[in-house]
Amino acid sequence: MLSDQSLNFLADLREHNHKDWFAQNRVSYEKYRSELLTVADKILQAIKSHDPQLANTKPSQCLFRINRDIRFSPDKRPYKTHISLGFAPDGRKGELAGYYIHFDQEGSFVGGGMYMPPAPLLKKIRKEIDLCWEEFSEILHETQFVKYYGDLDMEESMMLTRPPKGYEESNPAIKYLKLKSFTATAPLEYNQLKDPHTISLLIDCLLPLRDFLHFLNRAVLSEDEPEIILKPFLKN
Repeated sequence: MLSDQSLNFLADLREHNHKDWFAQNRVSYEKYRSELLTVADKILQAIKSHDPQLANTKPSQCLFRINRDIRFSPDKRPYKTHISLGFAPDGRKGELAGYYIHFDQEGSFVGGGMYMPPAPLLKKIRKEIDLCWEEFSEILHETQFVKYYGDLDMEESMMLTRPPKGYEESNPAIKYLKLKSFTATAPLEYNQLKDPHTISLLIDCLLPLRDFLHFLNRAVLSEDEPEIILKPFLKN
């Protein structure tokens, strides 16, 4: 998928993660970024043929900046040494759910969804799951979704211990209503970056997420219904 030259650039960056080294190896970085853009374009074009929501997304919108945000971090290394690609209707910077690829020596995975949405969006998603539970359940039981992901991610840190306000423990969707994050992921191996067949594998993994992502985005884009107050007729 990536050349030895690009992988060597990442390996060297882990050992020399400072601005002087990066400046001296700018040409290698540009080569690495160019390869990553090519990979993003191939994956994006394949997904676009199945997902019209990505029609206006460009490959450059799928890459994350290599610079780390170190303003509030005790780790002052200026550059990221992992690879991440995000495919969403508004690009990686948008608020909508999308597809995601992550390669890191400490853990690699493919998947998608919406990670820790803010409270207003979380409320919308829970409401949509509650109102359209049968549809949501069918999506999570689609054959290809189950094959690659099994279920949504259910780590304790991503779940409430009690039902969210307005929902009962007896609700058939309660397991999902307790979620604070809505993602599905499958593990990868870092050395798969060397395999030319990995792009096809990633596409096969990402496509089954379409209906799940569309459900989340429908919820996020929905307009909140106004509260309707019915007053009794008053007679003179």
